[in-house]
Amino acid sequence: MIVRSIAFISAIASLCFLSSACRSSRAATATDSQTRTTSIGQQQLDVLIEEGGAGDLNDKQNGFRRELRTYMERDLPRKMARQGINMQLITNPSQNTGAAGSAPLLIIRYEVYNPGSTAARMWVGYGAGAASLDISLSLCKNGKEIQGWKDGVGTSQHWSRIVNTLDDRMSKRVGELLR
Repeated sequence: MIVRSIAFISAIASLCFLSSACRSSRAATATDSQTRTTSIGQQQLDVLIEEGGAGDLNDKQNGFRRELRTYMERDLPRKMARQGINMQLITNPSQNTGAAGSAPLLIIRYEVYNPGSTAARMWVGYGAGAASLDISLSLCKNGKEIQGWKDGVGTSQHWSRIVNTLDDRMSKRVGELLR
């Protein structure tokens, strides 16, 4: 009986230790882009996500947009890290000074977001109730835009696939532009 208890407690302790080592990378909010330490060989990048005006949206639509933003904030740093980019989320454009030597700034703007209909996807299928997101992006360096582009994607599967696809495309393109 005592041996089982000790084995059980040891197993729980091992799982707790392993799970603490496997946490996902979370984006920290910078107060000043100049105070961050950089890893050797990694490009720095400040990212600002602009959801757009909430005035013409109802509470449910605002909730969908916040959910989308939260998922993108969690997923995008991992995708950027794969491209050798140390990404930092900022909440205000003034946090990136734009001065020579400061980190480049990527501004992501949600243009059109349609969360789709889960019920229509399940019952009708064939693309009915598809979710879609159109975004515009601006990559700025030293206070000037060096590249601007638009991207968008739709899916008849879960809405999170939209973010995954856009984050993949965005990180690859930004990685190429910053090399």
